[in-house]
Order: sequence, then structure tokens, then C-alpha cells
Amino acid sequence: MPTKPNSRVQSLVRHALEEQDARGHQGDLPEGKVTLRLQAIDFYWLSQLAELMDATRTRAAAQLLSAAIRDAAETAGLPTKGDAFQVAFQVFLSQEFPHETSPPAEI
Repeated sequence: MPTKPNSRVQSLVRHALEEQDARGHQGDLPEGKVTLRLQAIDFYWLSQLAELMDATRTRAAAQLLSAAIRDAAETAGLPTKGDAFQVAFQVFLSQEFPHETSPPAEI
């Protein structure tokens, strides 16, 4: 019986549990800042997951949100690989992070 592949969120939680010292590496990509308001139940689950991941709530939220965004982009059929994606991503980086000089690591 075939098994369903793990989502990025599942992989992230497993990775955090198995390799705590390797958690959260984002390569040379610049970081953006987003402010979120969570419902009480979501904040509760975030707190529980942060404890499980041995991370701050902010770090856990960033990792979980990143994994969910990438899953959603793939589900929506957005281009996530290839030359067209790389060009669009480089344009985005130059617009959003004009002072960033380091080349992006693997995406």
C-alpha cells in the first residue's frame, strides 16, 4: 500500500525532533518581517509546538509558516523551480531587499 508523502510541516517537526542543532538554517537568503495575530487556539498550538521543537514561539512560527507557505505554493501550482522562477525570484529580491549583496543559497 503506498504511503502519502510527508508534508513540509510534518518533515519540519520530525527534523526538529531528530536534529535540533541543524534546525532553522536559512542559508544566505535575506529575511523579511511579518506581524501576525493568532486566534487563542492557534497560539496555544504554537506554544505547544514551540516547546516540542525546543524553540521560541517566534522561531517555531517562522519555521511552520515557511513550511506551510511552500506546501501551499506547490498545491496552488505556482512555479517553484526552473529558470523562470529564478528570474522572478531575483527580481523580487532586488525589489524587496535592495541592499542585500549575498547570493541566495539553495531555495
